[in-house]
Amino acid sequence: MPFLIRVAVLNDEPAVSALLLKSYTALLKSAYDAATLAKALPLITRARPELLSSGSYYLAETEDGQLVGAGGWTKASPTGRGETENNGNIRHFGTDPEFTGQGIGRLLMQRCFSDAKSHGLSELNCYSTLNGERFYRACGFESIERVLVFLPGDVEFPSIRMTCPL
Repeated sequence: MPFLIRVAVLNDEPAVSALLLKSYTALLKSAYDAATLAKALPLITRARPELLSSGSYYLAETEDGQLVGAGGWTKASPTGRGETENNGNIRHFGTDPEFTGQGIGRLLMQRCFSDAKSHGLSELNCYSTLNGERFYRACGFESIERVLVFLPGDVEFPSIRMTCPL
């Protein structure tokens, strides 16, 4: 099935939030305990207006307009750490669980790589979920270290810091 990739806009906020909720609720169960997910899911499943309006956050849709994937990149780090003038950060990737394994994440990542390169970046970082590490490695990222990402309300979310040269 072919998928169309387009730039997100602010009006996509409800659909992206619904996709992230569906994706993360289903796909993170295998890597995180119920207590961690109960605290983190309400925080990580909301679409970020600053990403939606960045011009570098993308949506994958079926030919009939069904949203099946989202993800992008920004120059700024979501943690405020590890920023250099030549790197950027992968942000808020998610795929509809009914569409995993169909190349949607790779299409979104290829768009991120291409656009980040055209903006003069030579490296992308990401803070992967524990179960997302395999996907990012397949896209060329290297695992650097396990870290705790601190979400609002002092919620600790175990993640893996990864990097990829462009």
